[in-house]
Amino acid sequence: MNIIFDSELDAVSVAEQLYNVERLDNILFIQNIDLRALNLAVALAQVKAPKRDVNLKCLLPFPREERECTLDETPKIYVACLSAYNAGYLHGLWIDGTQQLEDIEDDIKWMLSWSPVADTEPCNEWAIHDYECWQGIQLSEYEDIETVSELAQLLEEHGKAYAVYHQHYGEYATEQDWIDRYLGEYEDEEDFVYQMWESSGIIQQLEKLNISTFYIDWKAISRDWFIDSYFSIEVGLRETYVFSR
Repeated sequence: MNIIFDSELDAVSVAEQLYNVERLDNILFIQNIDLRALNLAVALAQVKAPKRDVNLKCLLPFPREERECTLDETPKIYVACLSAYNAGYLHGLWIDGTQQLEDIEDDIKWMLSWSPVADTEPCNEWAIHDYECWQGIQLSEYEDIETVSELAQLLEEHGKAYAVYHQHYGEYATEQDWIDRYLGEYEDEEDFVYQMWESSGIIQQLEKLNISTFYIDWKAISRDWFIDSYFSIEVGLRETYVFSR
């Protein structure tokens, strides 16, 4: 089908947005084009609509900028079209994992609708080929999207401490259990004991009795505490998360 534009520049601008296009001056020769793809290409190129309104079928290069998640610290997943992947195309979308389930599913459907092989075969299968900003939480290639949404929202709300907890408890981790167990971040187990004594007033009482904390064996006390009452997860230098058992 021939599509005629007002100028050669307009035709070039639109052609850059489409697959399998041949051009002669201000005329585009296109096979298998969809009207919405053409309209979007015209909008992206910011040119006047073509003189002839055509209703054809085509493949438009995936307009990532419309929905692609580019936020550096947001838990996100890269979902790829498997039909395109099997045909040798890398077609996918970085999706904000903190969205509601329905919104993530809508982004996936939208990505599949623009697959470069959508005109020749069904594009309804997908997989998670990458993920970022999950603070160590591991996702499988076919992770349940509802789980992705729930974990991402919890991670956004509670931060790295929740990720550490989830890695320790896995499928048994729940938000309420985390709230009940999590006691905070400390330099180490000894620091936790000291701060507990300080918050309860024990340190102040010792000072009134002229007893220096220098002589207290913090390591021995923390060892006793962490035998059956608490447990800790050390994730870095002076970075330890403490939980009740």
